[in-house]
Amino acid sequence: MRLKQLTSSNQTLSNEPLKITDEQLQNELNFHLVEKMFIKLREEKLISQEEFNKISKLNRQKFTPLLGPLMCDKP
Repeated sequence: MRLKQLTSSNQTLSNEPLKITDEQLQNELNFHLVEKMFIKLREEKLISQEEFNKISKLNRQKFTPLLGPLMCDKP
């Protein structure tokens, strides 16, 4: 897979492909599995939207996913 990383200064694509380690890939998978589980809990009204948002934020901090921030509605 070839990904390109946004630069923080001007938010344009860099020319260098982003190299993903096995650990980063595992973190990405873990993030999405945990997120899916908490979405299910929210849908079943076992947790509130506010609780979900807090958990989701912690989840992003713990696993630092590459795609997670792009796929969530709360920064």
